[in-house]
Amino acid sequence: MKILTVTITVFMIVSICGANASAETYEEIMRNNIKQMYKVQTARELQAISASFYRVANKEQDKWLPLYYASYSLVRIAFFVKADEEIARHLDVAQSYMDRLLEFKPKESEIYVLQALLYSMRITGPASGMKYSILSNSSLDRAEELDNENPRLYYCRANNIYHTPTMFGGGKKKAKPLFEKANALFNQQSPKGDLWPSWGQWHTQEMLKQYVVE
Repeated sequence: MKILTVTITVFMIVSICGANASAETYEEIMRNNIKQMYKVQTARELQAISASFYRVANKEQDKWLPLYYASYSLVRIAFFVKADEEIARHLDVAQSYMDRLLEFKPKESEIYVLQALLYSMRITGPASGMKYSILSNSSLDRAEELDNENPRLYYCRANNIYHTPTMFGGGKKKAKPLFEKANALFNQQSPKGDLWPSWGQWHTQEMLKQYVVE
């Protein structure tokens, strides 16, 4: 009986240690990937980082952030390449991840903000602009319903308006209050953790500098 008790105790300790090691490994990989994702500026590197996030997502299927970053890494490629076909190819893969995310975590504001950003990155001209602006703004509306203090949603909404011609209700002047609101929320909020999405703040501040110069 004593041997059985000792065996069970050892098993429990090993199980707990194993679980902690697994959690630490997850945190470690995620932190490193996120750090690298913000540093690199080539499609090849961002693809590799996305693939790493995707591997984590397949292993940690109860967590949504790995798949979120797998998608966001591919969306970021649109900032660094010019070929529309290449951008579309990466965004198609990113969208497949988004579809899974929206099904898995349908009430997370951050996911709808990323979906809105993805739609915006698909705009290449007037025809696609009308279609994807509507889709992007619809996603932002849903994000706002879920969390109206999410700074990234106001940052994305400001960007959408900034790049919309004034004749269609957009323009630089109209975007300013939204950039200001995003900036205020970025400054007020405490991070929910170092793995939580943090993008948008730097660019919000850079956009506001344009108004100061004027």
